[in-house]
Amino acid sequence: MTRFALLFGLLLTSSLWGAGYTLADLEVLTQEGNFDEFFSHALDVRPSERQEAWKGMVSKMSDGYARHILAKNELTREHFKRIENIYTWPTLASDDVFKAHRQEIGLKYLKTCLKKTDPCWNDFKTFWEADKNNPDTAFKLAELSLELPDKPISTWVFLDVALKSSLSEFYCKKEFVLESVWGKLEIDYIRLGTSGDFLKKIDETVHPECLIPLNQMAFKKLNKPEKLSDREVAYQMLAAQGKINSGLTDFFYTVYLLENPSKGELFNYAWNRLTELSRSVDRREEVLKKIKTLDPLPDELFASLDEAKKTAILNHFKNKFPEYLYFYADQCLMYYGGKTAFPDGNPTMKCQNLMEQDTARTLVGEDKVQRFLKAISI
Repeated sequence: MTRFALLFGLLLTSSLWGAGYTLADLEVLTQEGNFDEFFSHALDVRPSERQEAWKGMVSKMSDGYARHILAKNELTREHFKRIENIYTWPTLASDDVFKAHRQEIGLKYLKTCLKKTDPCWNDFKTFWEADKNNPDTAFKLAELSLELPDKPISTWVFLDVALKSSLSEFYCKKEFVLESVWGKLEIDYIRLGTSGDFLKKIDETVHPECLIPLNQMAFKKLNKPEKLSDREVAYQMLAAQGKINSGLTDFFYTVYLLENPSKGELFNYAWNRLTELSRSVDRREEVLKKIKTLDPLPDELFASLDEAKKTAILNHFKNKFPEYLYFYADQCLMYYGGKTAFPDGNPTMKCQNLMEQDTARTLVGEDKVQRFLKAISI
């Protein structure tokens, strides 16, 4: 290198860094607690000089500045942007104390500005994109945005991060989290079909700790689904994990046939299962005992517009599991007879459809049909 080139290099370096603040300057600003001037000039120091002393001052001042902001009654966008800006500094991105402050400030600011007439969705997105790996931040953003309309990011994007962490045990205690997981797995099950690897999808979606409350929810939906598809998803979810015994399988397939299923693989399983039940009085009694706890009773089949399918299944029940048809008809007569109180209303919603079948007398008996006709004529 020539003397001229060396001199030019020294002059250039001097022009770039000479006018900037030194470590000594930053030490004074730190002692004064002058946050604005400190963070405006902290990067004036040459990278080679940003060693322990510099890092210590940055950490101390970032902690003090964050506390200063949090002490204010109202967080402004300027506060939020300044914190987000210095969060990009490598030394602060790995500072756990500052990361906690940054999360608190960001969430506090977003909670207010998202409720305004013009929600701060851009700030919301940049806050999330700056750190997509923190499960706690992900969960809190999911919770924060849950009730907000027109959000640019779905709640599941956040939960997908949160629920794969060991903290999911705590997150999954929230009802909205379980409902979100349920909705996601329901879509996965529909896409996979009965022959797909549902267990793999479950494992990919949630941490094992989350399965405890999720399975509790599945057992509830198996007995009292909010919609008909819930029962099937619940059964398949539990079966994929090996948590279904023979009795629950008997129960599921029996009810499945009564809920007017489409013909397919599950239909064939259910049909054959009912044939198995015909060989065991004890198993049928156990299934009927469990069905008696349902309100209303499963009966969508009775109102099916597919007459051929309906007739075939009703005859199958008459031959393999007549006890259910008799019990259902008795409950119907008790309701329409007005001699028994039913606080939740009619437990046999499709009873009239059953009693008006051409084969009703064969299915439940002449006496029951006549008593029903007499009761509804009064």
